Amino acid sequence: MDNMNTKTFWPTISGYFLRGLITLLPLLITIWLLYFIFSFFDSILGNLITLFVGHPIPGLGFVITIILILLVGFFATYIIGAQMFKLGEEVLFRVPIVKSIYTAVKQINDVIFMQKNAEEYRRSCLIEYPRKGIWSIGFITSDAAMEIEAKVKEKLINVFIPNTPTPATGFLTIVPAREVILLDMKTEDAFKYVVSGGMLQPNSLPPEVPLKKDS
Repeated sequence: MDNMNTKTFWPTISGYFLRGLITLLPLLITIWLLYFIFSFFDSILGNLITLFVGHPIPGLGFVITIILILLVGFFATYIIGAQMFKLGEEVLFRVPIVKSIYTAVKQINDVIFMQKNAEEYRRSCLIEYPRKGIWSIGFITSDAAMEIEAKVKEKLINVFIPNTPTPATGFLTIVPAREVILLDMKTEDAFKYVVSGGMLQPNSLPPEVPLKKDS
């Protein structure tokens, strides 16, 4: 009898543990993501605050960073603030290494969020990446370079694959147009889906926009 109890005890405990882990996993991932975001923003100014105050104040860097982001958004909405940021960009463009990094990130940001005259592009899509059978969310940025299409002899699309949870970095993939699956979710929803690791599900669907055809 004791032997039978021993045989059933550990499988039962393992089953309970697995079920508990599955139940708690979404909560644990959510906590981890929030902790990552909090730590990232808090560390931006946290070290500077520690340098002046003499000791760390947990959370203060996070609060100040959020306030600064809100202020930037407020001032960037108006002409004077926009001119100030434009002047600041001109300064950054004069620094060799910073210029290359900032320009690349800004171009990606403009393509995904800022362009208003290219609704056909900036669409969220699915492609099989990094191999067949594994799907990744990407953002269509433009047609591939004419030389590349001429060499391959096929219609190609530039698709940017952002990293999670730091979408400012990622990979440029050049994919045959026939292999690009357009998504109906808004670009902003797809972006949040990527940043959250799939936890933030899109709620709305935009009107369908056809992919550009060969001329």
